[in-house]
Amino acid sequence: MDDINEEALKAITEQHTVRIVVDVPTNLLRPDEYLASASELVRVSPFMVHWETENTPRLLVVDVYPKHAYIVIDINNRRYNYDTAHQQIYAIPVYILQLSKKTLQWRFFRRAVEDELLARAIAELHRLNGQNPIPFFADHINGSVYLSPRSRVEVWINRGTWRRNGY
Repeated sequence: MDDINEEALKAITEQHTVRIVVDVPTNLLRPDEYLASASELVRVSPFMVHWETENTPRLLVVDVYPKHAYIVIDINNRRYNYDTAHQQIYAIPVYILQLSKKTLQWRFFRRAVEDELLARAIAELHRLNGQNPIPFFADHINGSVYLSPRSRVEVWINRGTWRRNGY
């Protein structure tokens, strides 16, 4: 686990702003409280303890499917603005932190193809959730219910390079 944490910290140091998708087997979460148990899993993980010492993590999304749950965390995303996040798409470098169901071993790797796709999905979740607080919960088992979505707006996409200061 220390090797994985070192890889994650190296990515954070090099990129400064990253988006980490924690991929865990859904059966590790409590079925009656997916959002709470996923949030708890991340908050008490040894990874988050290390990331919080010198960085600013923000739990954005818990996305639950029958076999896997995806927990999206932004690290040092100073451009994030809750009020306009449904209108702006910032393509941030995406890394996957995956727990194997069979071996219970962690893997950490870059997944560049997800940078813009995930940014778009998060913007849409912001729109669908209206003024609900983060983290957003997308339930692909029982179905998500969005009671007060924001109206559709034109979305601004930033494909710029992320530098050390996050801009």
